[in-house]
Amino acid sequence: MRISDFCEIISGGTPSTKVPSYWNGNIPWISIKDFVNSNRWVISTEKTITQSGVDNSVTHVLQPMDLIISARGTVGQVALIRTPMAFNQSCFGLRCDTSKCNPLFLFYWLKSHREHVTTGSHGAVFDAITRADFDRIQVDLPRIEDQRHIVGTTSSLQ
Repeated sequence: MRISDFCEIISGGTPSTKVPSYWNGNIPWISIKDFVNSNRWVISTEKTITQSGVDNSVTHVLQPMDLIISARGTVGQVALIRTPMAFNQSCFGLRCDTSKCNPLFLFYWLKSHREHVTTGSHGAVFDAITRADFDRIQVDLPRIEDQRHIVGTTSSLQ
C-alpha cells in the first residue's frame, strides 16, 4: 500500500518571526534539529509557540503516536511524537489509520527503508520530498496483528 493509503499526510509551517506574541508559548515547535538522529521519540524542542502562533500560521499540531519525517535537507529522518507538538514546513506529519497500520511498525519500516524513501527525493539545492511522494512510497503491510507482533519483537531488542 502507498503511505497515503493508510496515513493522513500533515504539513507544517512557521509562524511569523516578526510577531513576538507567536513565540515562547507552551506548545513545542519541532524543527529537524529536534529529531535528527533521535532514537524513537521527540520529547522536547528548542523552540515553542503560542496558540496564537498556531492559529495564525499554516502549522498543525501533531498528536501522541503521530510520526514526523524530515522533508528537506536531511531527508527521511523519522521520529514519533510523545506529546502534542506543532512543526515547521521542513517536515511532514504522518497520522496512521490504526486499523491498517501500527505507528511503531511504520516508524521501524521508515527507519530501515530510508534509502527507499529518499530515492525519489528531488531538489536543485538540497534534497526534498513532497506530499506527492507519499503516493509513490509503497509499504508491504502485514496484517495489523502481525504488525503488533513485529513491533513487540523489535522493541524488545532495543
